[in-house]
Amino acid sequence: MSVRVALVGCGRWGEKLLRALSENARARVIAVADVDRGRLSRARALAPRARLVRTIDEALAARVDAVIIATPAASHAELALRAIEAGADVFVEKPLALCAAQADRCAARAAALGRIGMVGHLLRYHPSVVQLVALARERRLGDLVSFSAARLSMSVGGVGGARSALWTLGPHDLSLLSAIDSSPLAEARAHVSPCGEHVTLEARLESGLAARIELCSSSPTKERRLRLAGSARVAVFDDVRAPDRIVFLDARGAAAGAPVSERAGRDALATAGRELEVPWREPLSVELEHFLRCVEDRAPPLTPLDEGAAVVRILERVEATLAPVDARVVATG
Repeated sequence: MSVRVALVGCGRWGEKLLRALSENARARVIAVADVDRGRLSRARALAPRARLVRTIDEALAARVDAVIIATPAASHAELALRAIEAGADVFVEKPLALCAAQADRCAARAAALGRIGMVGHLLRYHPSVVQLVALARERRLGDLVSFSAARLSMSVGGVGGARSALWTLGPHDLSLLSAIDSSPLAEARAHVSPCGEHVTLEARLESGLAARIELCSSSPTKERRLRLAGSARVAVFDDVRAPDRIVFLDARGAAAGAPVSERAGRDALATAGRELEVPWREPLSVELEHFLRCVEDRAPPLTPLDEGAAVVRILERVEATLAPVDARVVATG
């Protein structure tokens, strides 16, 4: 029996969610809600049998099992709470909320009412990133030393700036950082470039792991890079240029060796300086499949609402430290 789903918000990302839902046999799209009639018209092609409505209340009236929320971030918490209170399971795009109090309330109400609640931390469902997390947890890189990421997005006409980059892009890497090392945050600070578009977040966990994350929501180029350094070897992932592999460097950062297949497995990593090929599957499809299975099995998701709330608390803490970088430092650095 399929899961009866309502999608709330069918903008640029909502359309991608709707397409992935329409391709999943576990989902039956019952309703699509959006205030924009043009978006609803485009949704008709992807979900011809769905009820097209303007509000979440109309979508909930269609007796759905689960609600997927892909509206602007400022409305995430309010809509998630309405779905939860109505007895639906909920999938919320990141960030869960724009303040910790709202995020915590969402997590608390879902737990109290026994609802499945999941945040769309998409990066956690990327096959190569799943492999990277496993390697870190199994200590295949040795003792973890540093985590660095660059997440630069090309402008698509939306609002840019430091806050946009921090809240729109930051949840990806902060969620991943917590998956790699769950120890508490010891310190964190952020700097914004003189142009106000590029944010650099620096943090240190109580374990000693140092993190540096670069974010920009209006970059002239698209960059999606991760680098996880351990005492034995370094793992590098470039989602733009090679989404299906992880490159390993020796402890000094020099590339070496030849590719290894997935069949060879992680045991082949006893020797540093190789590539690990990872079987590809679209992360969005993996993520939604996971949510639907959790709804069916009443199982806790990989990225629950309380993790989403923890990420919001970090974002709030980091945003309070935002300080401009001296243009003279940028010029000489």
